[in-house]
Parts: sequence; C-alpha cells; structure tokens
Amino acid sequence: MENKCSLKKHEQIDAIIYCQECNKNMCNKCQNLHSELFDSHHVYNLNKNLKEIFTGLCKEKNHNKELNYFCKNHNVLCCAVCLCKIEDKGNGLHKNCEACLINDIQEEKRKKLKENIKLLEKLSIDLNKTINELKHFMEYINENKEKLKINIQEVFTKIRNELNKREDELLSEIDNHFNKLFLDDNFMKQTEKLPKKIKDSLEKGKTIEKEWNINNLPSLINDCLNIENNIRDINILDENIKKIKENQHINMDFGLNDEEIKNILSVIKSFGDIFDGEDFKFKFKEGSNYTLNNNGLIATKTNGGDGWNCTILGNRKIPKNKISKWKIRINNFQLKQNGWNILIGIGPNNVKNELCFYNYCWTFICGNSQLSLKSGNHSKYTGEYKKLNKGDIIEVIVDRKEGNLSFGVNGKNYGLTNVKIPENEELYPVVLINDQNQTVEIV
Repeated sequence: MENKCSLKKHEQIDAIIYCQECNKNMCNKCQNLHSELFDSHHVYNLNKNLKEIFTGLCKEKNHNKELNYFCKNHNVLCCAVCLCKIEDKGNGLHKNCEACLINDIQEEKRKKLKENIKLLEKLSIDLNKTINELKHFMEYINENKEKLKINIQEVFTKIRNELNKREDELLSEIDNHFNKLFLDDNFMKQTEKLPKKIKDSLEKGKTIEKEWNINNLPSLINDCLNIENNIRDINILDENIKKIKENQHINMDFGLNDEEIKNILSVIKSFGDIFDGEDFKFKFKEGSNYTLNNNGLIATKTNGGDGWNCTILGNRKIPKNKISKWKIRINNFQLKQNGWNILIGIGPNNVKNELCFYNYCWTFICGNSQLSLKSGNHSKYTGEYKKLNKGDIIEVIVDRKEGNLSFGVNGKNYGLTNVKIPENEELYPVVLINDQNQTVEIV
C-alpha cells in the first residue's frame, strides 16, 4: 500500500520519507522544509520496511528517546523513560530491573558475538545440508506416493477385471444350466406354430383317409409321416411341460450365505490398508526356558524340550485407542513335527501355561502345514496353506480403536481375523515356542 504525505493539502502526493520524532510521512516538498528546521531528527526513506530499521530510538509509544541503556533482566535495549521510577502510561516498564549503560556491556556482547558467529557458521552449513536432505526426502516421498497410487490403481483394476470376468462366467453358466434344464427360446417359437400344424394335419389326415388310393401310395405315406412327426412334437412338448412342473420349485443357490458374504466384504475393506498407526517398540522380558540376547530383541528356547512350556512376553503394554504394529522374524526354524511350532500374538501379562495361553491369548500359528488364528478352543484358518521357512517375518497389527487384529507373512496381509480384542484389558506382545532351540527376533 502506498504512503501519502501527512500534510492535508499534500494528501494526494506520495510520501518519500518518515520522521520518527514527528511521526509523519512527508513528500519531497515537505522534506526540504523539514530538513532545514529539524536536521537532528531521525528520518527514513519509505522504500524500506520501517519495522526492520533500527532507528536508535525507543519504539515504545510516546517515548522517542535514545536507546542508551540495557536491561539485563529482559536482555533488551531501553531508554530513560523505560527506566523511570514512576510507572504510568508506558513509563517505568523496567523500573525494577537491573540496568546499565550500553557502554558497560559492549565487551560482553562482543565476546558473545564471536561465539555466535562461529555458531551461525556451523548452523549455516548444517542448515543448508538439512534443507537439501529435506528436499531430497520430499522428492522421495512424493515419488513413492505416486508409485503407491499407481500400484493401488493397477491392483484394483486387476481385481475389477477378475470380478467382471467371474460375473460373466456365472451369468453364462446360469444361461447354459437353464437352457439344458428347461425349454429355450427357439423351441418355444417352434411350439407356437404347433396348433396350426396340428389343425392342418388333422384336416389332411381326414382327406387322406377318404381319398386313399393305392396308385398314389408314396405321397400318402409321406403325408402320414408328417402327421406322425407333428404328434411326436406334441409328445415332446408334453414331456417338457411335465419337467417344468416337476422343477418349478427348484432352488438355485449362488453358493454364499450371508455370513460368507460378510466375511468377503470384511476382507475387501481391510485389503491394502494404508497403515495410520505407529510401530510398537518393545523388548522381550526375562523368563524361564529361554535365553535372551541382542539386548532383549532375540529369544531362544534353551530348556524344557519340545512342548508348549516356553512363553515369552514383551516388556511394554500395547497402547489403547491406537493402532500398533510390530514384526517378529522366526530364525533357526526347523520343523520337528507335523504340527504347530510357534504362536505369535497378544495376551495378558500373567499368561504362562498352555491352557491359560489358549484361553486368554489371540495368536497367529506358525506351523508346518497351516497358518491360523488361535483363541481358546477356536482355530480360524487363513484359507491359504503355507509352510514357513527360516527367516520368514510375521507382522502383527493390533487396532485397539476398533478392537481388530490382523497378521501378515513377509509383507502379505491376511486381513482381519474377525475376533474382537477387549477394549480395556491390558495386553502385551506374546510368543509361545514349542520346539527346543527355536528362535524369534523382534525386527
């Protein structure tokens, strides 16, 4: 916004200077007179930002005094009015502070200045480096964001294509099934012609019977065959009508009940979730039948032999009202029996034995043949049979906002387990190892 001269008769003329003592904007005409009358006033060009200009005068309202003093309490320059013993209408703002002349602190400030110059030099180098790193990081983030969007679009395009293909296949199967089971449109068109054909055949038959002549035998026999064919068509129609009546209450089922459809929709909703929680950091607590190393990140069953007698707990409670995620790698994974070997999941702090573990924990079973959820007497299989290998990584995602639990293997998420996690119960990461010398590691 342009500044105009403060003199009323010059109010249409652009101002070029500002006088701090007069607190006025002045045009070139006023400037000449002002410089002759008040040559000691502090005048500034209006092409600069006045807020950034150090005038040497106090900027407190109505002070306009030289900044000849320094307040040690507030680390600011101040004027004589600021130090006035009478506090009134902006006066005496620093009357109770420890103050000194600015000459008295110049050596202290020069020493501090040298220190700050060195610090600024270092900060300048580090800051440029940090800004460049931030730029590269943001470029990387944006690049990965676009890649993720493209990947999602490609995946869902494939899914939609497969769904459309399966829909077409099912519709075609229904048409083929009903065409075989019932009459098709072509047969119905032929059937609609039968009444006329029967009427014509009847009249023709009566005529043949009256005019039977052995001398015209081939023609008469041919007419008789046509009548027999028409009667055969009537019999076929009767058979089809009978079949229709028998199957009129046929129950064609799509093959999915409401619960199965609900499960499919649940998987679709959970598919490819963009994780908005936090990586849960914890370590294993000390306990029996196993040893810890790598500062509590690795646990190996060293006692108790094969059997469910090695329960390992995390040392931190899983946060409530949040989504938490962690990963556990199964090392030294040697299948000794055709069954379950390691259970990974969540449970209370006091879980110890097999019975307690099954009744009060929610776990993902890492076994020889099947991957499944185990809770109490209930096992829910993932639907995909897989033999795990040494180094496979199990991911646990606990949504305590919604009470949901899901697992993944090597980056592939198996969707929600369809069990509800208690809202207020204190829960911890938990692992149960069956086979001797098996090892688990927090990633």
